[in-house]
Amino acid sequence: MDAAAAPAPVQAPEGIAARAPMVVTGRNWAGDEYYYAFLLSTVPTEGGNRRVLLQGRTFDFETFDIRGRAEDGLTWTPFMPQAEERPRRRRARTSQNPNPSPSAVLDEAGRPVIANCPGQGFETQGLVGSISVVDRTYHYFYTDILPADCNEVPDKQRMGLYLRTSRDLTADRVWSVARLVTEPLPAQVVVRIGKAKGMERWAVSYSCHRPANTSDGPVADLCVQYTADLSIDSLRTLAWYAEPVMAMRSPAYLGLLSGGDGSGRFGRSQHFWMTDRYGNLDTPASFPGKGGFLTWLDRFAPGYEAMSASTVYGRPIFWGTWSVRKVGAK
Repeated sequence: MDAAAAPAPVQAPEGIAARAPMVVTGRNWAGDEYYYAFLLSTVPTEGGNRRVLLQGRTFDFETFDIRGRAEDGLTWTPFMPQAEERPRRRRARTSQNPNPSPSAVLDEAGRPVIANCPGQGFETQGLVGSISVVDRTYHYFYTDILPADCNEVPDKQRMGLYLRTSRDLTADRVWSVARLVTEPLPAQVVVRIGKAKGMERWAVSYSCHRPANTSDGPVADLCVQYTADLSIDSLRTLAWYAEPVMAMRSPAYLGLLSGGDGSGRFGRSQHFWMTDRYGNLDTPASFPGKGGFLTWLDRFAPGYEAMSASTVYGRPIFWGTWSVRKVGAK
């Protein structure tokens, strides 16, 4: 496992503004030149705050339009109104409002894509995941709290892996209704799914612990598995965790060693991987033989700020690669 640290300076305090971006190309096979970014924000609802899905688009990753709604339908508002005007899709009206007000992305039933359960303050969960394009269909895999566990304390809220699909990210109602793929998964788990590099399989990365404990308790790691094919049912057949599931132990861990606080305590948070424009696994040209290029953040490693300032911003970011080989082949 190769790893290197690249700390980033603190830019802003930790908060509940739009975050957790998922970026994917538009329908370039049909002439759409935009890239689309889906982000999570937090809105007040009865019982507490809930995460909601927002959408932006860009040509160049320097200027962005924000998806909103007007009386006559969908509108895109420049996030930087001073930017030069660019050609727009005929189906979308562009507003010149200097203060864009984003609206929640809708599903095919006309409902906003919103997390299952409310939380208090920063304690909100749900909708974090990844988007992968296979056969010109967008697959949005994400985790969310199971509705039956909404009233449990955060550490006991079991998660489910959900899927929504889309054929057109510019549609008025973008995503299908949520489909539960597998459950239960441990509380606050993060899962990323994309088409594996060079294979007709799903690659799955997820938060996990190594099977053995240290004197300080479980050792955090990241797990990677591959499915037998690209069917959704193949995700259900994976042995995600050993029992009890909430302990998060899995033999599929990568064995990451970088970072930590010096006592054997590691944090493996906010992990993601390098993809192509379709959200499917890719690697830098310098690693042509690797199966993937993974990044993660270590909450326990020393950073620029005191630990009391933030558990995310200012922590070191690491990267690693892994190799894939066939087993049991004659």
